[in-house]
Amino acid sequence: MLFRSDRDLIEARKLQQTLIRDRVRDYGWAKASLMLRYSGRVGGELVGSFRVDEDRVAVYAIDVSGHGVASAMMTARLAGFLTGASPDQNLAFQKGPDGSQALLPPHEVAERFNRLMLEEIQAEQYFTMVFAVADRVAGTLSLVQAGHPHPVLLRPSGQVVRLGQGGLPVGLLPDATYETCTIPIAPGDRLVLVSDGITECPCLSGADFGEDGLMGSITRSAQLAGTDLLEALVWDLGQAAGAPSFPDDVSGVVLDLLED
Repeated sequence: MLFRSDRDLIEARKLQQTLIRDRVRDYGWAKASLMLRYSGRVGGELVGSFRVDEDRVAVYAIDVSGHGVASAMMTARLAGFLTGASPDQNLAFQKGPDGSQALLPPHEVAERFNRLMLEEIQAEQYFTMVFAVADRVAGTLSLVQAGHPHPVLLRPSGQVVRLGQGGLPVGLLPDATYETCTIPIAPGDRLVLVSDGITECPCLSGADFGEDGLMGSITRSAQLAGTDLLEALVWDLGQAAGAPSFPDDVSGVVLDLLED
């Protein structure tokens, strides 16, 4: 028999899953693959992407502190501030004097969210985040890392590049500042974002899966499609942990820059 609270959690889980209804989003020249698995009935992680314009695509990964309903509610609220369907509601955009919407640099996006958390939401929560923008005309990837695990860039040559500056989580300090990291990109490159539920997962060896485990897994799976790479990563994590389920939520994004 299910108690009312159990039914509510099940419905909340269904609602959360609708936040990433499209697990693969094809933008023509780029493709975003999303993965989200909760350790409980609801979770505090969020991944997503949206089209900025014909030449730019944004992807993001968020991990809210804590677990349970409060964290789940926060992810749902944050998702509304990163919607591609309504730039007016998206904190990554700023309205210009002529009424047009311009995308802010990634570090300003993090600073906006930091002010939102501390001045308006005022919850006893914070979150880590990576927000990245791929620009095919400029040939650049610009991103901000706010306490989230380091993003990884896979080159067609097999080179693996660790990105980001570390940074402070969002919603902890009112005077926190963030940095935008910009690197050159080209068709064939792949950006991989994961949560600390992967890198900090305890393994049978007694150590965490860590960045070495992450790098090893995605390097072995570099020829797989984005969704398959993420599934292979979860498989490798389960093998290392000795269990198909994990103590924390796990999430990931793969952004493929497609060959012409």
